[in-house]
Amino acid sequence: MKIACLPSNQHLNGYAGIPGATEEKWAVAVSAWVVRRLNEFGAEARLFHVPGQGAKSTDELQDMLDEARYWGPDYMLSVHSDAVGDKAQTGILMLMPRELDRYDGITLGKAIAARVGLPFKASWVWGHEARKINYLSLLRACDIRGCLVEVGEHATVLEAKWNWSHTKEIGVGIADALADYLKLGEADEMTKDERNLLRIAAYRALGASIRSEAVIAQLRGDTAKADELLAKAKADVEKERARLEL
Repeated sequence: MKIACLPSNQHLNGYAGIPGATEEKWAVAVSAWVVRRLNEFGAEARLFHVPGQGAKSTDELQDMLDEARYWGPDYMLSVHSDAVGDKAQTGILMLMPRELDRYDGITLGKAIAARVGLPFKASWVWGHEARKINYLSLLRACDIRGCLVEVGEHATVLEAKWNWSHTKEIGVGIADALADYLKLGEADEMTKDERNLLRIAAYRALGASIRSEAVIAQLRGDTAKADELLAKAKADVEKERARLEL
């Protein structure tokens, strides 16, 4: 399995209390351990990094995405750290490209959290809560499996120092969780269609949950909220139906 690992290249995001340390430098160090560990599991993992420059790193990010996409990976992983400025919110946050992937994000995110020793925060979806649009939209458009993981927090001194001093442990933890999740080294007896059916089942369960929320809103007299939720459920179902050519 070909796995592309893309570290954050946000070179202007400093690590609080550590002169010269940035999110980019930290992410490159963590990602190097991820790649090394995944290759030990028999994967063909590769690091894709184009250093950020100037006031923004958008152009370099696009170059990095293009290089990874042209390589033809089966899975793409991007490593970042958060900047909420509140140590109480430190943890593992998963950003996923499609609504169908939300449950995968929860499963993988909890596994990473358990190995790294941080709490699991949430699994957010592109187009709803997620912010790293360039990377996630590439996965969505090209139908590539993948995720973006935010590890810890770099705007608070104690949290930044913990992240900075545990790059190996974080990288190995991410890789071990991903290896289990992707069943690296094991025979995959499921076809692509069978995997899609499992994802559809999870998605339909989510749709049922949204419809339940709509019913509750209706009972509370909030007709506008109920209509909004039902419209969202219908739109999301149609998007996934078209994408999977059902």
